[in-house]
Amino acid sequence: MGAMAIESGGRDDPRLESRRALAARVKARGYERREQAFKLSSGGESHDYVDLRRAVSRGEDLEAVAQAVVARLEEAAVAFDVIGGMTMGADPVSHAVALLSGKSWFSVRKATKEHGTGRRTEGAHLGPGSRAVVFEDTVSTGRSLLEALEVVRETGAEVVALCTVLDRGERLREILAADDEAPEYLPLLTYEDLGIEAL
Repeated sequence: MGAMAIESGGRDDPRLESRRALAARVKARGYERREQAFKLSSGGESHDYVDLRRAVSRGEDLEAVAQAVVARLEEAAVAFDVIGGMTMGADPVSHAVALLSGKSWFSVRKATKEHGTGRRTEGAHLGPGSRAVVFEDTVSTGRSLLEALEVVRETGAEVVALCTVLDRGERLREILAADDEAPEYLPLLTYEDLGIEAL
């Protein structure tokens, strides 16, 4: 169900080389380790910190990561119309994927806005007939991805896949494995690919 660790696979496998290159880019641009543990948004702590927004802050890095997402979706034969997730973790890469693929993007607000349309989603219209990929840049517990999944399903859109650049643990995969109706989950990298401890 998830991405394999980099160590597995043949040396000439282009997917393996692509994953290695992506892991190296993420580690070079967005990884930090320190003795005093970082407090994570999930509530946990870790000596390893991966900031995907910093990792994709340069145009060429954002383009490379978005290309990797598009390639992963194509490899899994996922047909979609729109991609997005919780703001702001999903925003940069979702916008770039929309540019590269000719699809649309959306953002899920942290809370329903109290003016205008009162929607929780911004960007592309979501509803019956929309095929959506729900995306998050980094997954630890999976809370943000699952919250976005629920919001998107409430619009009537079909969620065709869940996707992340980096899954830092096993928890989300365990949750999804127990759910017969869960969409396909497509992490591009895991904690093993970066050589860091699981959360």
